[in-house]
Amino acid sequence: MKIVLKSANFFKLTLFCLLISNYDALAQKTTIYLIRHAETEVTLPPPQDPVLSTAGQKRAEAIVKELKGKHIKAIYITSFKRSGLTAKPLAYKLKLLPRIYASDSLGLKQFAKSILKNFQGSNVLVVGHSNTLMPLLNYLGVNAPFAALSEQDYDMLFTVTVKDNQLPKLDIAYYGDQHHENQIPDIYLPEINHPETVRPFY
Repeated sequence: MKIVLKSANFFKLTLFCLLISNYDALAQKTTIYLIRHAETEVTLPPPQDPVLSTAGQKRAEAIVKELKGKHIKAIYITSFKRSGLTAKPLAYKLKLLPRIYASDSLGLKQFAKSILKNFQGSNVLVVGHSNTLMPLLNYLGVNAPFAALSEQDYDMLFTVTVKDNQLPKLDIAYYGDQHHENQIPDIYLPEINHPETVRPFY
């Protein structure tokens, strides 16, 4: 009888440990990917709403490869051509109609709230601009890594992950051909190269 009771208690303890260890995996996770629009054509005089250059078109294709298998449920763009054209290859691939969001300060704040509320447990891509991405990151609950992006910063993919009852986490990586002026801060580089910095991996 004692052996049976011990076996039952052991089973309960094992089950409890499994539930605890898998809690993080079971928690609802929302992932928001943010990029700046791709490179644009340089002409004189500069147009108010330029289209993508050859390099920009290549980068638009690169984000398709980068987000392959990420199960993107919605794509958001601004009203400018360069934002929409950057998202176009991925939108076509996934058969998604991009949605337009307001990129002014008040609009960004409301937009961030809307994403966090309406896309819980889903993955979303946002295509922004050099002067909108950092404020948007702040509104999503993470600390922006830069005061603003440089006009030469095109190749950074910002990933905001929000899990139940946890603070949002930010990861940054380069994608596509190298094209940046700002360097990703050390804290966001792989932990294996910075053992003194504890970072979450998903």
